[in-house]
Amino acid sequence: MAKILSQEEVDALLRSHAKGAAKPGSAPTAAAAPERAAPAQKAKKAQPQKKVSLYNFRRPDRVSREQMRTLHFMHDRFARNFSSSLSAYLRSITEVNLVSVEQLSYQEFLLSVPDPTCFNAIAIRPLEGAFALEVNPQLVFPIIDKMLGGPGEPLKQIRTMTDIEQSIFDGVLKLALEDLREAWRGIIDLDFKIQARETSPQLIQIVAPNEVVILVVFEVKMGAVVGMINLAIPSIILEPVATKFDQEMYTGYKKSSTFEEARLLMESLKRCDMTIAAEIRGTTLRLRDVLALQRGDVVPLTRRFDAVLDLTVDGIPRYQGYVALNANNKRVFQVTGLREEN
Repeated sequence: MAKILSQEEVDALLRSHAKGAAKPGSAPTAAAAPERAAPAQKAKKAQPQKKVSLYNFRRPDRVSREQMRTLHFMHDRFARNFSSSLSAYLRSITEVNLVSVEQLSYQEFLLSVPDPTCFNAIAIRPLEGAFALEVNPQLVFPIIDKMLGGPGEPLKQIRTMTDIEQSIFDGVLKLALEDLREAWRGIIDLDFKIQARETSPQLIQIVAPNEVVILVVFEVKMGAVVGMINLAIPSIILEPVATKFDQEMYTGYKKSSTFEEARLLMESLKRCDMTIAAEIRGTTLRLRDVLALQRGDVVPLTRRFDAVLDLTVDGIPRYQGYVALNANNKRVFQVTGLREEN
């Protein structure tokens, strides 16, 4: 195999060729030089080319990669939560998956959604501006059909939603906004409310057509029905909270995140409704005696009226105390302590 010459060796051969051309008998050396120089030129052409990345200076990326990763993580968690919420709401197995998170102009987003469709402007307080939430009609009408007791089949021909259908579908939108608020709570506590709704995307302009938005695309599967949900977030809205996008807070390695999640869980549990009741235990009756009870009958009890009673929480005895009367002559339960375990 021929040896590949370096550039210095090629220059030396060329210099010797120039000197040998003036002397007789040096023609063979001169003829050999170009032949040996050819592999060096081919080797130079075979060098790998540099990779070039396309970049549009007219529409630069407004959101950094770290923020995009955080947005991807947040909305992936939203997809999992909304999948559970929607399945319970429709009483049908529903799967919601995050498809992509990308940057594009608002005009490009409008051109990518169908017309007519379910298009909503979502106000976000305390921030200024709005999100755009679009639900494909291939998904809207099967959900409405399911909510009205039908099998949840799609329409053969897409049409515009009626006012009644929009009112029915508002329950699903409010459910999505609640889960979206929980997903954003780690960055900022936002209040999501439907500001405007239209069936034509062109009738709602949340930002200028050339403004950059972050498009979050979800795929929803409900049986044989498959539809898309698009969430457009103007990049200009994220600028006031850009410093709060800390990827580490979502990795789960920080101890502070564990305490924060525990606090949020406790706050959620505090809002749960529970049934409490003061019960007098120890009395047993046969079924025929219960069926024969009439007004004025007296049922004997095994415990005194002033005895310590159990206060149950959702049927589980938790506290002890007495039944008493308050200042308004109404019966109340006075807790004296925790119930001792047997």
